[in-house]
Amino acid sequence: MTAAWTREAVEALGPTTDVPTMASILDVHKDTIYALIRRGEWTATRVLPLGRKLKIPTRDLVDLLYPSEPALQVSPAVPSQCQHIEYPQVTASTPHASCGCTPVESAVIRPLRGA
Repeated sequence: MTAAWTREAVEALGPTTDVPTMASILDVHKDTIYALIRRGEWTATRVLPLGRKLKIPTRDLVDLLYPSEPALQVSPAVPSQCQHIEYPQVTASTPHASCGCTPVESAVIRPLRGA
């Protein structure tokens, strides 16, 4: 990518761009991209054929060049005793088979009254 193409410059292109502009952004020859598209090997972005013209969504280019950071997993403020799925047959006196822990009282599943 050349120094002239910043994220803001790519986003300012509008909703779509053409292959020569994309080639300039990626710093490759446009014929290389056209050949990859023609052979069906171009998978970096979507290609929108509009008559004889090929348009590339600028959002795809931004996502390709500047991938978003994955969301950080936030751990609970107060961790539970175990971090696995509760099963209906687990009671306060039955330890879990996989970890051997005993669930806390709030994790006990009780039948409804009168049921």
